[in-house]
Amino acid sequence: MIKAGFRTFTVGAAYALAFCAFAFSTSSQATTLRIASAAHPPALGNPYGSIAQSASHTRTTILDALTRIGPGGVLQPALAVSWEPIDKVTWRFKLRPNVFFSNGEPFNAGTVKFAIDWLKSPEARSQLIATEVRGIADVRIVDDLTVDLITTQTDAVLPKRMTLILLVAPQAWTKMGVEGFTQAPVGTGAYVLKDWGLSTGKTIIEAYPKSWRAPKQITRVELYPLKEPVSRMQALTSGKVDMTQGLGPEDVELVKEAGFKTYIEQQPQIMALALRNTDAAGAALKDVRVRQALNYAVDKNAIADVILRGTAKPAGQGAIPGVTGYNPAVAAYPHDVAKAKALLAEAGYAKGLKLVARVVLSGPTEASTIYQKVATDLAQVGVDLEVRPVLPQDWVRMYSSADWGGADIISTTWNAASYNDTIRAIEQYSCRKPGVLFCARELESAIDASNVELNAPVREKMLQDIMTKLHDLAPTIFLVNFTSVYAHTDRVNNIVLAAQGLLFEEMTLKE
Repeated sequence: MIKAGFRTFTVGAAYALAFCAFAFSTSSQATTLRIASAAHPPALGNPYGSIAQSASHTRTTILDALTRIGPGGVLQPALAVSWEPIDKVTWRFKLRPNVFFSNGEPFNAGTVKFAIDWLKSPEARSQLIATEVRGIADVRIVDDLTVDLITTQTDAVLPKRMTLILLVAPQAWTKMGVEGFTQAPVGTGAYVLKDWGLSTGKTIIEAYPKSWRAPKQITRVELYPLKEPVSRMQALTSGKVDMTQGLGPEDVELVKEAGFKTYIEQQPQIMALALRNTDAAGAALKDVRVRQALNYAVDKNAIADVILRGTAKPAGQGAIPGVTGYNPAVAAYPHDVAKAKALLAEAGYAKGLKLVARVVLSGPTEASTIYQKVATDLAQVGVDLEVRPVLPQDWVRMYSSADWGGADIISTTWNAASYNDTIRAIEQYSCRKPGVLFCARELESAIDASNVELNAPVREKMLQDIMTKLHDLAPTIFLVNFTSVYAHTDRVNNIVLAAQGLLFEEMTLKE
């Protein structure tokens, strides 16, 4: 209560200052958007060291891929204008003509071959994105604007996978190397980097007017990477920025009361607790009745509506609407204490059950409260859940190795954010994952079939069927989807948000 009161006072006082600041804005500032972001992109301008998603924005304003996930999760043309399978192992991409990198290098089929060949080289072994091209056997240049990607086996996901392969200017990459390019990336995107602001605290990008997606109005973006949500909130209310991202559900009403507008991003990631069924540590969890009981026991509506202030939705599968493979017929497990107790009794645990969970608390600010709620709800059905916090680096080791240090449960996510498709998340809860979390061998053939089905509607139905089966098998306690709250002044118009972040080139500002 003290914290909330303090923040209300701060917002109200700062808003008065903000009002004055905007009253004295000049028209010359109308094409500059100022935004408070959560962080610099991981690995800065290195497009292959990490996945740049909406929390960082900058890198994907500078660099483009062949395809991109647009608003609403739709796969869109980018540097490729079309693509089609010409046989079971060959995808043909037709490229956008008259495209140039900001240093003058032309974009063509050779650019695509250069990037993929480099990612397949020993030099790229440590780069995260290199795993996305492991199934590409060869890149064949048909002509300057046509390129064939030949895969080792049928790959229905390849056009979506290519959204992660940001393309670099070959001469600049060769001359500068990875480290040099990281500091001064050269791309075909709507903006060029002027300053990462590592010493000043202000990243600056400016319009690249010759880009194929040149900005409609905003010619300069100033990004202030501020780690703490309260700092981003203060930057908005003081008038330092026009927009901020990464606020929490508790900020929504404060922002509105202060006269600002909000935009809530429903992220295609589901918060969950993995229920191990692969060794003695989680012996009870090998019984599907126990796993289902835990899902019935947790009141996900209370988490979504009370803890998260209605910003998120209860989940019963590893996706949200708009993601390929999401099944609208699959609902979240209802909160049913009697059903949970009955299932536990059938499984031989009428007198109770003790479990240990290892959870990371560095994600959403509400994570600790959510896990406390889960433990409280489970206690109502006789399950004693001991929740032990774990450092992120230790969690990564546990997740990757399957050595959970004696825990039965770990915090996890179903993550479709990479290319808005359920398959990556599905495979993380399958027998094929290194460091298996959950194994249901009856699903392996269905997963294999979905990966080679080139008919999109047929493949979607396959993935929906898998989602139904995973709901029933309950490899996790499904909780809620992640969200991110954006807040902005009424100066900001036409907010366009895609998987890779805000599309500044599509947005406009009031004069």
